[in-house]
Amino acid sequence: MMPLSRLQGIPSHRNASCVGRTAAIFCPPSRVPLHGGASLDRLLSVQLSAPTCTVAVKSSRRRAATMAARAAAADEGFAVDDNGNGSVVAPGAAEGRRVVIIGGGWAGFGAAKHLSEQGYDVTLLEASPNPGGLSSGWRTASGRAVEAGMKGFWYQYKNTFKLLEELQLPSWPLTDFTTSGFWNPRGLVTEAPVFSKKPRLPTLVGQFVYTFPLYWALPLEDRLTMLPFLATLADYVSSEERFEQYDKMSAYELFRRCGVSTRCYNEFLRPTLLVGLFAPPEDLSAAAVLETLYFYALAHQNDFDVCWPRGSIAELIFQPMVEKIRMAGGRVLGNRLVTGLTLDDATGEVSSVEAVDRSTGEIASYPTDAAVFAVGISGMQKLVSANPALAKQPDFRSIMELRSLDVIATRIWFDRRVATRYPANVLSGFETTAGATFFNLNDLQDEYRNEPGTVISADFYHANSLLPLSDQEIVDRVVSHVTTCEPGFKGAKVTDSIVLRFPKAVTHFSPGSYQHRPFQATTIPNVFMAGDWVKGVPHGANGLSQERAYVTGLSAANLVISRLGGNGQPAQILDVEPDEPHIAAARAAVRGLREVVAAAGLRSPFL
Repeated sequence: MMPLSRLQGIPSHRNASCVGRTAAIFCPPSRVPLHGGASLDRLLSVQLSAPTCTVAVKSSRRRAATMAARAAAADEGFAVDDNGNGSVVAPGAAEGRRVVIIGGGWAGFGAAKHLSEQGYDVTLLEASPNPGGLSSGWRTASGRAVEAGMKGFWYQYKNTFKLLEELQLPSWPLTDFTTSGFWNPRGLVTEAPVFSKKPRLPTLVGQFVYTFPLYWALPLEDRLTMLPFLATLADYVSSEERFEQYDKMSAYELFRRCGVSTRCYNEFLRPTLLVGLFAPPEDLSAAAVLETLYFYALAHQNDFDVCWPRGSIAELIFQPMVEKIRMAGGRVLGNRLVTGLTLDDATGEVSSVEAVDRSTGEIASYPTDAAVFAVGISGMQKLVSANPALAKQPDFRSIMELRSLDVIATRIWFDRRVATRYPANVLSGFETTAGATFFNLNDLQDEYRNEPGTVISADFYHANSLLPLSDQEIVDRVVSHVTTCEPGFKGAKVTDSIVLRFPKAVTHFSPGSYQHRPFQATTIPNVFMAGDWVKGVPHGANGLSQERAYVTGLSAANLVISRLGGNGQPAQILDVEPDEPHIAAARAAVRGLREVVAAAGLRSPFL
């Protein structure tokens, strides 16, 4: 069960960027003093600039909105330039330390928080109207505000857990680690226990020992056919060349070559990957599957343990992050869309960005010293298509070769309480091409604990064939699937619901995609990338991961600090636990064997 944090356009998320968050605009950063106890929220719609870099408002299509913004700026103590172009001038932006973060979520907010706390003039720009908050448009028929999808926090999310401590929240925002159920239309397949509550054993041994006595619909002889596949965990990272070979192969082909049984593939591996990487194994890179399974489940006994937010991620975590950014002098602006970039002919760096304020329709030009793109694949592709300055760069053009996946998120209220065996559940075989999960929010989130009826969050991944269905048809499917797993829902009536569709919202790690994924440092010297889809990140978090997105935000902040002269402390990034001794020894042995095999001109036993 991977977090929908990859929902890359959900205004409340990580990084990730979906169609709704395809871009943002640049605004020169400056320290913004508040006068008379004024709220920073009132300044979000005000266009700001340093004395040396006035923001020129080029459009007068919505003059009333412009005049209101200028009046608000004057009320807050900002200078209003009366040169006729409608500019608002902010005091004191330090040239050479202006940083713009494009996109919010785990990557964007992470980069903005660290840089602002290190004294940089940071502006974060987002296409959504309320960065870090719940979208006002996501409401049920009865008016309930909702957040799309459920986001899991796994055992190795060290940097994310450290962030939550730094935010000094009034209460811990996550549940304890929970069990999970795996289902197919015939019933329960197995469950995932909480491994960290058991004595720790060497990895793979611990997972086998503690799941062996549990109920398994899948016979032991079928489970054992995964052993040859597990051996490839020592081979795929033996060299960069070997990794790229695995990347060009589909996970299905790797399973076939390793002799995984048809039943093990259909009932366990395929559904696990449909909800883990949001695509079937035939459409997934074998390398991406290996690194994801290793990070989430196989590197250490406890790695598959997962906990869940006790409420909305936006309200529990992102809003406090935005407050920290603002308290440190940074700004977070919504409703911004990039319309153009300007590169300096002498340096090859981005010198200014043209953008539109979606709330007023006004176009403005903003200078910048460094920029971080923290949007997802579909958002970057739109930016590259619309901006010749990016399209001329080979690494940005290569992004056009990447693909994204469709997701549907639902939330359903029932007229009575129904107990479920597990708070989190994975569904396999209920849809021909889509994976699914459902969560009992009465058990997981504080606001629903005393709800008179049951509240279910259910999501579909690789959902392209479901997108054309009506909301009612999708709700009916959810009710049918949940009732198959938990017969207590039979006869329960739906009292409220919402269906949210996110086309091309999630990173697709397709075979051969690694070569097209960008590094964090780009061919534009002062532009950096962040998000769980970038490559070359020296960290063990992999796959569709909130932790990886947040880590890349911190790493991008460190690249900015280095680029702009090294002022400030780089972010401390905690890596995952190191390989256990027997795994490290196996990987060393495979590297040695590979060299011997290559020298003898023989074929690899794995590929």
